[in-house]
Amino acid sequence: MVNPPTQRYAAAWRHPDSGKEWLRASSYVDIARLLEDGGFDLMFMPDALAVPEDAQGDVATTLASGGKGAVTLDPITVLSAVVGATSRIGLGATVSTSFLPPYAIARTLASLDHLSAGRVAWNIVTSTTDAEARNMGQASIAPKAMRYDRADRVVTQVLELMGTWHADALVQEAESGLFADPRLVARTPAPRERSAAPGPLSLPRSPQGHPVLMQAGASPRGMEFAAKWAELVFIAADGIEGNLAVRTELRERARLAGRNPDELRVCAAIQPIAGSTNIDAASQRASLLAHIDEASAVRSLARLMHADPASIRLQDPAVDFLADHRDATGSEGFEDMLAAVCRREGLTVRDLALRQSFDQLTPSPTGSGADIADELCEWQDAGAADGFVVTPAILPGSLADFVEYVVPELRRRGRLPEAEASPTAPTLRSRLSSKFRPLGEAQAFEPQLTD
Repeated sequence: MVNPPTQRYAAAWRHPDSGKEWLRASSYVDIARLLEDGGFDLMFMPDALAVPEDAQGDVATTLASGGKGAVTLDPITVLSAVVGATSRIGLGATVSTSFLPPYAIARTLASLDHLSAGRVAWNIVTSTTDAEARNMGQASIAPKAMRYDRADRVVTQVLELMGTWHADALVQEAESGLFADPRLVARTPAPRERSAAPGPLSLPRSPQGHPVLMQAGASPRGMEFAAKWAELVFIAADGIEGNLAVRTELRERARLAGRNPDELRVCAAIQPIAGSTNIDAASQRASLLAHIDEASAVRSLARLMHADPASIRLQDPAVDFLADHRDATGSEGFEDMLAAVCRREGLTVRDLALRQSFDQLTPSPTGSGADIADELCEWQDAGAADGFVVTPAILPGSLADFVEYVVPELRRRGRLPEAEASPTAPTLRSRLSSKFRPLGEAQAFEPQLTD
């Protein structure tokens, strides 16, 4: 997951090893090439449509501290800059279903999928804050159930629009003068709501039919949505046991929804700190921690949980603080994870503030390449994860260390394929797994031949 200059590690922009050219396309091209050469399947970019506000609706804390979300480049624009400089790496873009019409989403994602020869993934989000809603012309964010109901409709319509062209519709016969066979292009089915786009999409079918569908919901409603639609789910749960429980539930929900559970891949969020030795990695971790300012961490926690900074008592149990500010983030699964870690480790509010600023309480394996590979293999062998979403503490250094120290260990153990010799690759969906039956082939609207 790539989102400079503010990753999960809140002090990323302050660290001397952090790249400073994050407003230049060349920075993202370099990162994408590093990931591609390092055997990563996907470069994934999150998104937010507003600078995070505090309880008073002020953005000062986020901006002054350079907190997560202070700067968010448009994912589609960034990935468009990366397309021509890469040939194999997948391109994951976050696009919200709460504000854009399905036609705009379908055309944008289909365009990028064409330009990348079938390497696009769509991270489906519903957005969570009133600030985002106001920036997009709405008075406030809809309740969670309504947002997910809309998301179901939007995803359905996007897939229908992407299926309005048959795979053989684009003919381009110069001799006959036939550009596209109109018999193989159709409008979408009768709309279920007045705002549904009839189509057809103004693009032929993309190489994948539709992008790989990603989702990160960990609440019951979010998991219901993921079980219905997602091909990749990434989660931030409480260690191996927590991830195993979520993955088990997601697979069971997928089965109950009539899907093969193996169609759904669950990836655990991690923030690894890899070094040439354990001592090297420990030194890196100490340097990262040293750049976290406690006062800034407390203010950032207050902003995140919509709390009054003056009322925070640092020695209070963190679980009590979280309970008093339930539903502040708009992410039920994320808050459940925070509470579980705080309860298990007996964290104070001060501990929580510092940990939140360091890694948002997601697992942060630290050590040599062999040590981190041991831990990742343990997760997979326990059934807790099919793969991992690697969030770097700093860019590009943390990713470069992972590629240098961890990737060779994973390859040596047969957990990661050797470097690809071919300059091109199959579509992202094909690359992810030979068992990946494309969801779109089963559900997308398919035009029929007419006489």
